[in-house]
Amino acid sequence: MRIRYHVAALALMGALTVSSVAVAAGPPPGAAPAIGAPLSTLLSRLADGHASSAALAGTSGALTLRVTDAGRVYVAPVLAELSGQVLSAAQTGHVPLSVTPPAPTAATVRPYLSGGGFSLGVWLQTWGPLILLTGLVGVSAAALRMAGGGRFRHRVRPVVSDTKFDDVAGIDEIRDDVAEISHVLAKPAVYRALGATVPKGVILHGPPGTGKTLLAKAVAGEAGVPFFSVSGSEFVEVYAGLGSKRIRALFAAARKAAPAVIYIDEIDAIGGRRTGHASSGEREQTLDQLLSEIDGFRTDPAKPVVVLASTNRIDDLDPALVRSGRFDRKIAVGLPDRRARREILDVHLRTRPVSKRADPDRVAAMTAGLAGADLAALCNEASFEAARAGDTQIDIGHFRKALLRLAGGPERRSRVLSREERRLVAYHEMGHALVGYMSPSCDPVERVTVIPQGHALGVTVALPTEDRFLATRTECMERLRMMLAGRAAEELVFGECTSGAGDDLKRAAVLARHMAGDLAMAEPRTDESLMVALPQADGDQSAHDVETAAQILVRTAFERAMDMLVCHRDLLENGAAMLLEHEALESEDLATLFGPRPGVSRLAPVSENA
Repeated sequence: MRIRYHVAALALMGALTVSSVAVAAGPPPGAAPAIGAPLSTLLSRLADGHASSAALAGTSGALTLRVTDAGRVYVAPVLAELSGQVLSAAQTGHVPLSVTPPAPTAATVRPYLSGGGFSLGVWLQTWGPLILLTGLVGVSAAALRMAGGGRFRHRVRPVVSDTKFDDVAGIDEIRDDVAEISHVLAKPAVYRALGATVPKGVILHGPPGTGKTLLAKAVAGEAGVPFFSVSGSEFVEVYAGLGSKRIRALFAAARKAAPAVIYIDEIDAIGGRRTGHASSGEREQTLDQLLSEIDGFRTDPAKPVVVLASTNRIDDLDPALVRSGRFDRKIAVGLPDRRARREILDVHLRTRPVSKRADPDRVAAMTAGLAGADLAALCNEASFEAARAGDTQIDIGHFRKALLRLAGGPERRSRVLSREERRLVAYHEMGHALVGYMSPSCDPVERVTVIPQGHALGVTVALPTEDRFLATRTECMERLRMMLAGRAAEELVFGECTSGAGDDLKRAAVLARHMAGDLAMAEPRTDESLMVALPQADGDQSAHDVETAAQILVRTAFERAMDMLVCHRDLLENGAAMLLEHEALESEDLATLFGPRPGVSRLAPVSENA
């Protein structure tokens, strides 16, 4: 009789795989109940050939041997390691051995896709790390690209400026200078026929807020050419070579859109003097590239590119940058005078309801030294003051409060002073006001308060009535006298000095040193006082002389302030009492209290007989 053996082998994953012609599906229905027996007994029956058939079923970890002998079925558990002994015993006894594979379950079928034998888990184990590594590399590359130049891409896109010269008020002469740039860009053929070439660069310098950026926008807006606006700090990065790359990209885009205007705000960020130090290598490399681009080796004369720049520190720029041929024109944009401030105020007040009492000329007079941006902020703050007061129009009082708020911060009425400190502050501030009022060269006192404002416990505000471009020695001395009048009032009334005069003393020291060391206004006025302001070989001795002369100026001003307060002690007492009662006094109240203010001719020639 021919016996066929169904032989199984263990697979890689530990399952027993069977190579046979027929694989049993399991015990037939209605079969006799199985009888448990030792594995050794069943192996002996297989080896002796007493069994009629045998079957091995289960998973790799839990196999079961079923042996049929004389119509009875015997079972025994088999370890996966002993499956080879079962096969050998069946071969020895010539007993047919069949293997029953385990029934598939949801846990074993889930990882596989139907029909293809694809394992998602195996696929993730194989390709997951590679996909993760690729994603990390992509994210890192994108981050480096953003940090290394991707953020600058929007800057090389031209825009059309809608600012016109009509929107620029108070700088007529400067506006005329830059207006020629717009004419050349708009009609280059007219100037080229006369042999004129457009300036390669124009640098606008002056204090902050004077309208330099507004002028640059107006140049591009009037000419109707593309406008590129960048800041000098945008070229400064930690990555080597990035600044010069951005310079090249900016000028390449401008030449493509030419004629065009490039505006670099705060050019001192990259245009500072070159020192050759290793720490400034990237900035200097950027500056070198900027110099090369402004020279314009690749610029078509028929399609010019004009570079406008602005800075507050033109003296700190590299000489190679501001020389002729690069920045051909250097235009100083200074603070507006009274007439210019009136024009700027008209621009900012034309859409605001202003009362007839708020004369723009009066507001312009009390805002000497303010730039155009400061005036815009003043008008906006005055609108807020009117809204807080519930008024429908902006009055002169709103401008005064707005000016005080911008200068010293908001009033802090929640800060409650003791009765003694409040009384001392009243005498201190009235000392400033009285000496300033009685000093004809000082600016008129506009308001004095004992209301805490910012860091100050009281405020005395003196506003000029006209623009002054020169300061006389008398004006400086009277200003110094007014600064020290608060400390003098404290010592006169209370016989004590406090820390409330700390800021006054600092400002007085700065003014005195400037008078002695820079303006040769030392006391007494002798030939030696002139020598104090001149540089000397011995720097320590010169500084000592300046300090000594400054101390004499401060001492003299303090003594004169004390004398004036002693002379007008009754006005000081009445003024302090009124200030404590009303908390704030305006210029009209001070005129009623102190009477007519003394007058003096500021720069009257001295007679020959004097």
